[in-house]
Amino acid sequence: MSKLNLTSAVDASITSFVDATPNPVVRPIVTYTYETLGATYTYVYTRHKDPKPENAYWGILALLGVATVINGCFLAWAAYRRFHARDKQDASAASPRHNGRLSLRRLPHAILSASRIVGFRLRIPFVEMTLLEAFLSFIYLGGCITFAIAPTDREPPADHLQPNYWGGKAGLIAVGQMPLAVFLALKNNPITWLTGLGHEKLVLMHRIVARTLLVMTWVHFVGEYYRSPELLMDEGWKVAGMVGAVAQTVTTLLGIKQIRHRYYEIFYSSHVAFIIIFIVTMHIHCIPMLCAYWVWPCYIIWGFDRILRGSRYLLFNVILKPKNPKALVEYIGSDGLRVTLKRRIPGGWKAGQHVFLAFPALGLESHPFTIGNIYEKEDGGNEAEMVFIIRAMGGQTRTLIERAMKTGTCELNAFFDGPYGHPEDIRPFETCVFIAGGTGVTYTVARMHQLFKDIHAGQARAKRVCFVWAVRTEAEYEWVAGDIAKVAALVPASVSLAVDVYLTGSRCDRALQALPELEKGGLDEDEKDAVLTKTTCPERPSSRTSSGECSGGEKASSGSGSSTPTKSQAAYFASGATTPTTACVDGAFTIAHPGIARKAGRPDVRTILEEEVTASVGAVAVDVSGPDGLVDAVRSSLTQSFTGPVATMKGTPTVFLSVEQFRM
Repeated sequence: MSKLNLTSAVDASITSFVDATPNPVVRPIVTYTYETLGATYTYVYTRHKDPKPENAYWGILALLGVATVINGCFLAWAAYRRFHARDKQDASAASPRHNGRLSLRRLPHAILSASRIVGFRLRIPFVEMTLLEAFLSFIYLGGCITFAIAPTDREPPADHLQPNYWGGKAGLIAVGQMPLAVFLALKNNPITWLTGLGHEKLVLMHRIVARTLLVMTWVHFVGEYYRSPELLMDEGWKVAGMVGAVAQTVTTLLGIKQIRHRYYEIFYSSHVAFIIIFIVTMHIHCIPMLCAYWVWPCYIIWGFDRILRGSRYLLFNVILKPKNPKALVEYIGSDGLRVTLKRRIPGGWKAGQHVFLAFPALGLESHPFTIGNIYEKEDGGNEAEMVFIIRAMGGQTRTLIERAMKTGTCELNAFFDGPYGHPEDIRPFETCVFIAGGTGVTYTVARMHQLFKDIHAGQARAKRVCFVWAVRTEAEYEWVAGDIAKVAALVPASVSLAVDVYLTGSRCDRALQALPELEKGGLDEDEKDAVLTKTTCPERPSSRTSSGECSGGEKASSGSGSSTPTKSQAAYFASGATTPTTACVDGAFTIAHPGIARKAGRPDVRTILEEEVTASVGAVAVDVSGPDGLVDAVRSSLTQSFTGPVATMKGTPTVFLSVEQFRM
């Protein structure tokens, strides 16, 4: 075997290079000498000025600065609009501004519409990235690579293109990204206070930095390999660096969207383990290179976040001890669970926020769930009830539903951490559209409830509210149908409300299977025929339903104070009372709650959004929560011409899209 001895020395004679300035610039000549296979090799290079990887931070800081300014402008505009919401003038009487002619006065609105479409709604196929995310990733990575190969000074020789030069700089830049990557992944992030971006949105920036770190790590490896393959893995600290690079690569691959969503618990557990391995091994690797000072902040930042989250756990679950520490878990059919618990939460929560729930009896894992109701203290107490609608998938949620199915309900000790998230302020908008799919309705129904409270308090401007929920089965519809009806009954008299529920998993012939239940009320054949008499639905045209499916329903309520029945279909017929039933176009049979129009088929979100946007006389807010297909359909619809800059300059209002699609 070859004997390898590595010595490093600085030449006794220091070569001085003199600039045009009076002060000389001193650069030592560094000599590496090693022996292998009986031959001696000497490598000499000029030590140039040390690179400063912290310069790469300026790009992120500039981006955060822009986001802070935008957030400040939005908050100022929202406050101005809320202040004028108390104006008694009826905005609905104002004539529409859609005159079909271009107006240069609306050029800023057109620029805003174009930037929203290009930056946030258009997505790159297959990689599931918005154009803004892809652009920022490209710019940041390109800047770091350019910084790695750029010379740090003008001193000869210009060896910045040599592998030993750009390989070493790439490694230094990579380790310099570590504190930033950890900081952007925090749940309790001070950046949220400045930019208005919750941790679930900041995770996109975390991924941009993490991808750059990964690329720069392997650029460093390639540079070191080309410099000297024999020296690549000859010492323990170098092996530690390779272990860290592999750990980071594996966790990045497991973080691919399809894998992350399907095997969330595996991803989460492995992500924590691999990142700890990565940080520790990078620390070992950086000590001989005298750059471990970049790793220490990772321990500090991560430790501070753990301490803060632990303190919140103690505060909400131990110090502010609840009367009943257990959560009521109810099986509500079709793999659905309703989880209810009461806690003291100083300051409450905002509609649309989420918390991390943990059930110690089932394991130490915690999962994010959106709170399905608004913050309201119980009468005569300090606790508030939190309700969650959960669809059991796999892992812990599957275990939870198996326990509840035995008797229909069960009680388990539950800990929570939160609330988290930063829902957008929709109070300044004239028209609010809520679109949900499946359990995403917990987000939109809470948002609509809070909006109605704000309108009653004179703090919101909405004159039109459209609520759309796409759900697969009748059983899933019953999860929150009563809650939606109760919220719909609270609509202010000044607000036009439309509530459409689409049953996407059953066609008209399946809906007719409910007919036998009519016999429980003693209805004869003539009454059955009367119930199934076809009627038209003038308020909600059939174009709102995808072609090939049934559509129709009962006219949405536009007033408040109506009673909200909560009986099941069987109970309605057994009672013998008059039942508010309607039959939709094509014979779809429904038993609707007051104020809710039920339809069969998938909603045509493009038609719905186009009708609402073009009919609005003011800014429009669209909230969407649900599966990827629904969210993508809404995004795609809001890139069409009716929301484009030309339409905006002709008088069409701007559209603000808010997506609640929590992803780790």
